Amino acid sequence: MKNTIEDVESRLEEDLSKLRSPDFKSLEAVRGCLIPPGYRVHVQLIGKDGRKKRKTASADSWTPESGEIRIHFERDTKPSLAAVQEAKPSLDPVAGAVRSLDRAESTPGYDFVALKWFRDVFLPTEKFEWAVSDSARQSVLRQAIDRRLILTSKVQNPKSPQFPVTAIRLNRLLPEVQSMLGSGTVPASEFDPVDIRGEKLSATVLRERR
Repeated sequence: MKNTIEDVESRLEEDLSKLRSPDFKSLEAVRGCLIPPGYRVHVQLIGKDGRKKRKTASADSWTPESGEIRIHFERDTKPSLAAVQEAKPSLDPVAGAVRSLDRAESTPGYDFVALKWFRDVFLPTEKFEWAVSDSARQSVLRQAIDRRLILTSKVQNPKSPQFPVTAIRLNRLLPEVQSMLGSGTVPASEFDPVDIRGEKLSATVLRERR
């Protein structure tokens, strides 16, 4: 999946937020100046026309030669992913996202699970501390997709056919996914397209393979 401007901005915000980590001993004296207590970093990529780039635009549309990066601080009303993991080192947000997607895929009446809907609507209802942060949800899903725990595909948007939707589904063949779901060894018959939970989702998967 091609990186967007939003992906780049989220990664920069996460990297800058790590300056609060005790690992950065050399910055201890000035850390409070870099990131004031009670604030979080907000990054915007600006184009050569001086306007901020559209978040859904391709990351390749911005270049350091003609653009700029603007960094400012906002009141931190939501915990970052790094802060939650630091406070609860045993917490595994990726496993939480996998189990949440399992529940979303089981929801009756849905032909597929849209990435944007799952990230922005479904996950916040799951009551994970990290899920209240937009950038944290983005980061967790990116990790799960990079590790192939969650697979992506393009499906037709029933409301706007000219704009395909990015759909996601669990890679249930992976032992790591099976372990997160507590299912152990999954019978091979479970992966027969006819028997996948919900015929409409099966039809979507088959269509993507043509």
